[in-house]
Amino acid sequence: MMKIGIPKETMQGEGRVALIPVDCKMLVAAGHAVYIEQDAGLSSGYTDADYMAAGVELLDSAEALYAATQLVVKVKQPLANDLKYLRKDHLLFSYLHLAADKLLVEQLCKLGLTAIPFEAVSNDKAEHPLLAPMSAVAGRLSVIRGARLLFGTSGGRGVLLGGVDGAERGRVVVLGAGVAGSHAVATALGLDAEVHVFDLVEQRLAQIKNKYPTLITHLSEPEAIARVCRQADLVVGAVMVAGRRAPVVLTHDMISDMPQGSVIVDIAIDQGGCVDNIRVTHAEELAYVEQGVIHSAVPNMPGAVPRTASQSLSAAVAPYVQRLAAGKLSSNTYLQKAVAVSDGRVVDPVLHQELDL
Repeated sequence: MMKIGIPKETMQGEGRVALIPVDCKMLVAAGHAVYIEQDAGLSSGYTDADYMAAGVELLDSAEALYAATQLVVKVKQPLANDLKYLRKDHLLFSYLHLAADKLLVEQLCKLGLTAIPFEAVSNDKAEHPLLAPMSAVAGRLSVIRGARLLFGTSGGRGVLLGGVDGAERGRVVVLGAGVAGSHAVATALGLDAEVHVFDLVEQRLAQIKNKYPTLITHLSEPEAIARVCRQADLVVGAVMVAGRRAPVVLTHDMISDMPQGSVIVDIAIDQGGCVDNIRVTHAEELAYVEQGVIHSAVPNMPGAVPRTASQSLSAAVAPYVQRLAAGKLSSNTYLQKAVAVSDGRVVDPVLHQELDL
């Protein structure tokens, strides 16, 4: 039997919960003890009573939750209030984005625990099944958020992305045609905007063009990015390289040529951001203006729609939690390869190289 803990998220603006009651019920049925911190699911629409009905034990504090459990399953990386309760014998399973956070790597190593980032788990198709659900949500939200920031009342240039009769459509540029980028493309096209997408992989561009014939595709080259972004109303940064910091593809000079009041939404901020010198924003302060361009880079963007995001995340995460709870870490190739930190050291070779350890 494994003792599984679901703490309440502590990051600003974060309303998600890692596991919803229906998935907890399956873990309990398999013989595991599941604990949840009081009100951890409330922002996602799940009450303590919902969890208790699923056989989950309710604990009234983070301290009690961490003390009672072995496998900690949470959404975002541990902050100061979490780190003080984590122990060497804990197995931590959550989004961690360690390539962009050397301090957290050092703190986890000092604790000596085992940490498995959701985003590092892959499958036999080289996909990232635990990253994909939230990338999809973030991709769709990026366009919705960008569209709102374009309103004149939000300080934007007063553009309606879809346009109307007698007015030109807004222009959206999506950097990256992966999961997040493709969902940003779908949402922008759904609003009837003019949409351009950049990617390094020709096959990926061909596939997305085949799906959306009106989409304008470009190979990702600095000169082309600069030229197209010069007339953009909204630029969505959706560049991700698994296990590494996001490469900067939208430079300071490119931004300086963008229209005044245009908007940048950087989904890649969890991995350091793909926009030159962009800084983290938060749910309470969504954006800032630099060079006359509105910048938004919220690291937990799906937290804005916690019910939808929690349902999607829990469905993806639960099968892996079942394997970990059953003691199958060492025998599961994909989980074993995803381990980032163990016994006080970095064991992921990509992360080791990325942080120059």
